[in-house]
This record gives sequence, structure tokens and C-alpha cells, in this order.
Amino acid sequence: MNNKNQKNIQNIISIRKIYMALVSLIILIWAFFKNKFIIKLFILPFIVCSIAVILENIFLILNKLKLSKIFRNIFYISFFTYVFSILTYITYYSIVNKSYSFLIFVFIFLFFIINLIKNRFFKKK
Repeated sequence: MNNKNQKNIQNIISIRKIYMALVSLIILIWAFFKNKFIIKLFILPFIVCSIAVILENIFLILNKLKLSKIFRNIFYISFFTYVFSILTYITYYSIVNKSYSFLIFVFIFLFFIINLIKNRFFKKK
């Protein structure tokens, strides 16, 4: 009985995540079509993340754990790609404008992001 209740609670949480991701997806798609090209590049990874969250939770409800895990990894890859892109741009901007103080923040964030990636994708089992 306890396992069944736990599964029901997990399904309710997954449905809530799907609703939140759908609202986000609708707003992001609207913003995507209303903006210029450079802004579209910044919005696109969030659209991929929203779609990945929706599909991850749908497959979690359907008890397809392998597919759910694939979409969770797609979410992480998309998010980390976006973060590295922003950090690369900030590094480029910092070097071109000779404001090297930004590099301190880049290295701090880079340290934390690399640590998160290491823990997420390369943790020992």
C-alpha cells in the first residue's frame, strides 16, 4: 500500500512539472517568434529544456524509466551548453573590452559548473 501511495504522489508531482513546463514552453515559443535572431538563440535552449522536462515526466508517469532518463540527460546537456556559451561570450567580451574583472566571475562559475557536470555525468556507482 505504501508503494502505491508513493507512486501516486510521484505521478502528481510529475503532472505538476508537466503543467509548469507547458506554461513555460508557451511563453518561450511566443517570445521566440516575437524577437530578433540573437534573442532567439538565447531562448532556444530553454525551449529544448522545457520540451525535455515535459517528455521526461510523461515517460516517468508511463513507467518508461530509460526514456525518462534520456530526456533528463537532454535537459542537462542543453542547460550546460547554454551556460558554457554564456561564459564563453562573457570571456570574449571581457578580453575584447579589456575589462578583466569579469574573468574572475567566469572562473568562479566555471568551477561550479564543471563540478556539477562531474557529479551529474561522471559519478562513480
